[in-house]
Amino acid sequence: MNSLTFRKVAAPIGAILILAVSIAWMAGLFDDKVAPHDVKLASSNPQNTLQVSQSRVPRMESAPASLKARETTLISSRIMARIEKINVRAGDQITQGKPLVVLQNSDLLSQVEQAKSKLDSLQGSMTEAENALTRMQNLKKQGLASTAELDQAQAMYTRLSGEIQAAIQGQKEAETALSYSTILAPISGRIVDRKAEPGNMATPGQPLLALYNPMSLLIEADVREALATTLSLGQQLSVYIDSLDLRIPATIAELVPAADPNAHSFVVKAEIQFNEQSRPGMFARLQIPVSDETLVLIPLSYVESFGQLDRVWVVNDGQLSRRFVRLGEVFAEQVEVVSGLQAGEIISKLAE
Repeated sequence: MNSLTFRKVAAPIGAILILAVSIAWMAGLFDDKVAPHDVKLASSNPQNTLQVSQSRVPRMESAPASLKARETTLISSRIMARIEKINVRAGDQITQGKPLVVLQNSDLLSQVEQAKSKLDSLQGSMTEAENALTRMQNLKKQGLASTAELDQAQAMYTRLSGEIQAAIQGQKEAETALSYSTILAPISGRIVDRKAEPGNMATPGQPLLALYNPMSLLIEADVREALATTLSLGQQLSVYIDSLDLRIPATIAELVPAADPNAHSFVVKAEIQFNEQSRPGMFARLQIPVSDETLVLIPLSYVESFGQLDRVWVVNDGQLSRRFVRLGEVFAEQVEVVSGLQAGEIISKLAE
């Protein structure tokens, strides 16, 4: 092998050797190794120690739910008329009997006046017919009037009496129709939606306003079959409203006996306490106890978190050592330890 060929072969081999040595040095192959172990801190008397123990806690299952109002009313007109004024808007709090919508009523006022005029005219004729009947009865007693004349006077009196009764009913109907031109609040509550504006034509059955009673809010949840069959009326549960970060008690008020054949779930309705921030349609979770479980629980104050990692300080023979743990569900001020700790071990808050 001549020198030129040797140089061509030696150069790549040398570069590979140099690269391998560099990688080994960076990996620490030329340094002394230290065996893995817990980092211990000397402490002759650790403070705020706690012996880890197991606790029986109820396991909960969340059922998707929503807030609904038991007392919800769609307000509409009983007559066809143009809207003259609407006194409320969405969000307004109102009391029962408050005027909400005013309709144009000029035609209705005319009908009431016509009914009154007709009744006055009939009552005048009735007075005349009554006097004529009395006079004819006296003449008949004296033999100065025939039976036919008396019968004619009696028929006139009877006919006018019927017409007057019909006129009275007609006046009441006209006044009732006039009262429909002002729509009053049927219950006290809050306006949810305003579906019309002044100038629109109101027709019977067409919703103009939506009203609900905030005091009648309840929870309506879809609960799977196996879990719904374990519930009973009057049972106390809890509800969590996500948007308000609010947990409130609930009492089962109704269990719908028919299941949804597609979702295989039952509708459960539960009454809740009044809260000013609650609104119909809000998403909530009905917390239903499933069973009791034995868990290792420690106070949250004993846990130190670093990003996605959690650790505690464990006391061993008077010394503190760090130990990473995996946490689970939080129960008030305590947290479940899934792995890393066992019942009977001692933990401390201090890392001295």
